[in-house]
Amino acid sequence: MFIMNASFEIEKDYEYILEEKGKKDKQELSAVKGIIAVERWRKEHTETVEYVMVSKWESEADFKKWITREEHVNEHKDMNKKRKEAGERPYHIKKTLRSFEAVEN
Repeated sequence: MFIMNASFEIEKDYEYILEEKGKKDKQELSAVKGIIAVERWRKEHTETVEYVMVSKWESEADFKKWITREEHVNEHKDMNKKRKEAGERPYHIKKTLRSFEAVEN
């Protein structure tokens, strides 16, 4: 089993971005080949909010297939393009990825 822990931290004013993205991802993941389970966690900090998505997969290859699909790559490109065109105030998302393999005790 392959586990991906993806942490995203953003200023509180932009929390809605992580909320929407997380809901969309969780819904899409429910029908993906190789997915076992998905959990989302939230932690509020002084000036930021952090969302962590933990997904469990049959294999690392299944995860990579999902994350590198064309729709996902284009989603990021479109998001950045729309943000620039709208002249939005820049915001920063701190992203930390950690992957694990399950072990037998």
